[in-house]
Amino acid sequence: MTLAVLMLLTGCSTKSNFYQLHPKAKEKSGNNRQHSKHMIGVAEVEVSEYLDKPEIVTRLSAGRLSVHEKERWAGSFAKNLQSVLQHDLSAMLPGYTFLAYPWEEPLSDSYRIYLTIDRFDGDATGTVTLSGRWSLVDKNDDRVVLAERIDDTMKGGTSLDAIVDTQSRLLYELSRHIAAKIRSRI
Repeated sequence: MTLAVLMLLTGCSTKSNFYQLHPKAKEKSGNNRQHSKHMIGVAEVEVSEYLDKPEIVTRLSAGRLSVHEKERWAGSFAKNLQSVLQHDLSAMLPGYTFLAYPWEEPLSDSYRIYLTIDRFDGDATGTVTLSGRWSLVDKNDDRVVLAERIDDTMKGGTSLDAIVDTQSRLLYELSRHIAAKIRSRI
């Protein structure tokens, strides 16, 4: 009996692994943001309910998910997305200042970026899918300047480390796309 309890306890280790999305854009040395052309707010990222949890979620099939109880995000997944987006955009557009919500009001930002993630997971083949939408809003005129749907996939490795890295690369590609749109519109 004691041996069975001991085996059960050893098999139920509480050790978890923690992951974070990470910026891929490198800041250019000597960036001086004191004289930026525009200040752009990066609003809180809205994520689908199945992603809004501490555990990492992967896809087993079109309608079946796996929640990895011991593989967790190191903090809020939505805030991590927002932080990486802000960092990557700041590195790509050094003439602009990007501020993450919550910001102190009154803030003199002219534009705000909104991002909604419907799907952002990897599968057993290492394919990561990013689906959702983003928009750029002119705060002064209270109008949407740009709004686009996101439907991207990228192949990477099959381990959770590799899936998180591929998610970071997809977020970098989204940031590049948004940066190009901002450059052409503002």
